Amino acid sequence: LTFGAPGRFPDVQSLPGGMPMTTFDLEPARIILAQEKKGDGMSDQEAAEAFATVVNCMIVDIIDLASSALGEKDRDVDKKAAEAINVVMDFMDHAAGLFEPFLVEGVEIKPVTYSGTLPRSKLDNLYATYASAVMTTENVTQDRIDMLQELFEIKDKKAEGLVQKKMMGSLMKMMKDPEAMKDLENGPMGEGMAEMMSAMGGMDGAGGLGMLGGGDGEVSPEEIKESVKLMKELVESGGVSKEEMDLVKEQFKAQYGMDIKEIIAQADSAEVKEQLGDQGEELIEMFKAILKQTE
Repeated sequence: LTFGAPGRFPDVQSLPGGMPMTTFDLEPARIILAQEKKGDGMSDQEAAEAFATVVNCMIVDIIDLASSALGEKDRDVDKKAAEAINVVMDFMDHAAGLFEPFLVEGVEIKPVTYSGTLPRSKLDNLYATYASAVMTTENVTQDRIDMLQELFEIKDKKAEGLVQKKMMGSLMKMMKDPEAMKDLENGPMGEGMAEMMSAMGGMDGAGGLGMLGGGDGEVSPEEIKESVKLMKELVESGGVSKEEMDLVKEQFKAQYGMDIKEIIAQADSAEVKEQLGDQGEELIEMFKAILKQTE
């Protein structure tokens, strides 16, 4: 199992007897497990439960390690946390491959869930961070997001709300921080999305939301109008085509379970507006204008 997350389990690798292989190979690994099961006289059910118990313990270790990334004072903290959770997902895929031979008729085990000591708030934060990382981090897929949701035992409605709140915060950060746009450019959504955000005031000459209005954080209606105008010009010039915008909309819907229009509709609620503040409302209005240009 340690091959599923290299470097994460030094204490296991240093146990007496050494590693059973120097380079991982799935079929020989399965044979080793089968031989151990037979040698110990374990039933299929006992072997499956023992394997699942070990996997659960190891998952706790790497999830706890991933959570430590959220406490770092770093502008890339979300991306680092998402990459750390990708290690967890890689490990689970690896464990599933080893476990497959144990799944014989009559064997039943409980789904793997986090059983560590992290508070619910931190698990929720990890989930929201990972699910929102589709714009900046490779290998974040809907299947993996769903797997993490099950691992953390988060109900669908709550998961949806966590992601929406996190995504709104991330979008505002991109608007205010020119450096954040570099992550977007290098992410799965590519240059089209980055240029769209840039035209809305995220980098280069336009500056961020916090940089407009002479650097005092105030954004005037004229400046917002200018940002929207820049985006319209970009779309009309072919910098971001309608096809690219359609792809962005599809990706949003695939990752968050609703399209951008629905997210904007929810953001119009009094509760969300209060959370976002004045600049958040302005951001939503800008998105509305941009989407209208690409209908």
